[in-house]
Amino acid sequence: MVSAAQRNATPSAPKQRQVLALFSVGANRLTLAEDLYRELWGDRPPRTAAATVQTYVGQLRRALTRALEAAPQDVSERVLTTHPGGYLLRVAPELHDAAKYHDLLEKADAARHARQAEQAVLHYRAALRLWRGPALADINCGPVLRVWVDRADESHLNVTEKLISLELRLGNHLEVLSDLRELAASHPLHENLHGQLMIALFQAGRRNEALETYHSLRKRIVGELGLEPSARLTLLQQEIIKTRPKNLDRIDYRDLQVST
Repeated sequence: MVSAAQRNATPSAPKQRQVLALFSVGANRLTLAEDLYRELWGDRPPRTAAATVQTYVGQLRRALTRALEAAPQDVSERVLTTHPGGYLLRVAPELHDAAKYHDLLEKADAARHARQAEQAVLHYRAALRLWRGPALADINCGPVLRVWVDRADESHLNVTEKLISLELRLGNHLEVLSDLRELAASHPLHENLHGQLMIALFQAGRRNEALETYHSLRKRIVGELGLEPSARLTLLQQEIIKTRPKNLDRIDYRDLQVST
């Protein structure tokens, strides 16, 4: 959603929403006209592609003019501007969720590398709170936006894994256990998530469930991929088997950390 002065500037027409989404994900950078054509029509844009995009841009400018209560010239010269080869949407970084998200990730990663786990957790959680659901879930994405969505979803999952890894190190296994169950169910072949679930279950004193998680995953990997689980996951299973409950903290979880 795009809003200005608490007024919604998001169009309802599907194609206009695609154009605005492409401008938004590339805010403060030039969006090439070629990318707009490919997003809207794939590899076979019509002869009228340039004129149609200009029409969409004009409609978006009028929507922004109303939302901002600004002069049309100010919007076309300062907000949604035309440049050789494309267009540029200017958004203050503090008002752009994607920019705030990446800023929080930089702070979180810096804190994690400095071994400031609690601070890193706060930043990762703040970054994830900016997500209101799947990326561009209400947009009929074309090929250009689909690439962005795939990257965004991968980033979301990667950040979630980093956060859970830190929470496990801090002994907060009960706080992440339900999320891990849901994530593992959503990613039935994802070894790292299942490894984290095994750790959380074991930390919660549920050794049998942790081992059953391993065996269920192994069965799926062998059945669907014709492979065996990775050596690090097998090592984790062996550690869970031989470690006594009173020695929980002696398990070395480093093999399951998500590296940047």
